[in-house]
Amino acid sequence: MYSIAFEFETEEEMQSVADQLWKKHGVTGEFEMFSANEGRFRLQIHSEKQIRASILEKLPGKVVQVKGNFGVPAPKEVLSEEN
Repeated sequence: MYSIAFEFETEEEMQSVADQLWKKHGVTGEFEMFSANEGRFRLQIHSEKQIRASILEKLPGKVVQVKGNFGVPAPKEVLSEEN
């Protein structure tokens, strides 16, 4: 998987970029969208194939470091079977 993340000023801009990548450019994989710090919005893409640099350069938003959950150890607390 190839991962990249963008930050946006508005949720609408984030959604627009996600739609463009998914529908227009056929990017497949996992798209994570959430509120980030200071009222910004973050789009993290974990793509099945590498996205061409020419596509990424045309996208609005600021490229930021991916904060992934992959490889995070499981919690030490064990849930009882009753839960």
